[in-house]
Amino acid sequence: MSEPRPRRHMMKRITTISLAAGVVLVGAVMLSPAQSGDTAGPDLSRFEGIAYPSKQVVLNAPIDGKLTAIHFEEGDTVTAGELLAQMDDAEQLVVVASAKLQKDSVAEINRAKFALDEAVILLDRATITFQRDAASEWEVRRAQLQKDQAEADLQIAHDRKALAGANLELEEARLKRLRLLAPFDGEVIERNAEPGATLTQTDPVLAVALLDPLEAHINLPVSVFDNLKIGAVYQLDAGDPINQTLPGRLKHVYRIIDTASETVRCVFTIENPDAKLIAGFPVRMRSLTTVD
Repeated sequence: MSEPRPRRHMMKRITTISLAAGVVLVGAVMLSPAQSGDTAGPDLSRFEGIAYPSKQVVLNAPIDGKLTAIHFEEGDTVTAGELLAQMDDAEQLVVVASAKLQKDSVAEINRAKFALDEAVILLDRATITFQRDAASEWEVRRAQLQKDQAEADLQIAHDRKALAGANLELEEARLKRLRLLAPFDGEVIERNAEPGATLTQTDPVLAVALLDPLEAHINLPVSVFDNLKIGAVYQLDAGDPINQTLPGRLKHVYRIIDTASETVRCVFTIENPDAKLIAGFPVRMRSLTTVD
């Protein structure tokens, strides 16, 4: 018995729709990015980092005492080893001068040498007298002991002079500690004290930063870890107030996963001649495409 015509008509429509859906599905698969050769990778724009100074230190007072001088203002550039600030060193200068006198003194050594010369003469005289049967063996032994003692005293004098030299070096090192020197070429970004202030070792005096290059720290998804190349240059989009694309060279990738965000920290260096860029601006990695 043949099927009613309305049902056959409905089945024909369903078949037509199914075929059309199949064509659409095949088309979607054919146009999939994975099939079309798109290698742009994941969207990295939501992973924001910050551009920091590549070096930054806070210099505290080296001892409890009075600050006598600061030679730089905020914004001044400094050179590594340059004198930045000075604590009161009047007392330590006296200590160093005293230590230098002790180190340079040769009086004790000379006195020990004279005593040894006399002991040698007495020993020679006792020996000759003993050979002539005019002195006892005890007198020779006594003269020998006096000579040995004089030699020991001379060695003690030399040892004390060496110790005086070591003590001078120690006191000079303490004197240097009263002077705050620039740890590297950079810029004074904070001045926290003024001459005349009495400070403790926990009080900051100056902060120095190196602004060329800057370092951008960005946490990127673990999925791109194998695609990152140390030393390669990538495009970084800087936010306010820079608002431009900057080249960043990948310096380091921390080999520790942040389990909460499933990311790894990456550090990019950004050249900043003349410190035209101010640190602290937000930055994002545009893509995994490297820049030649």
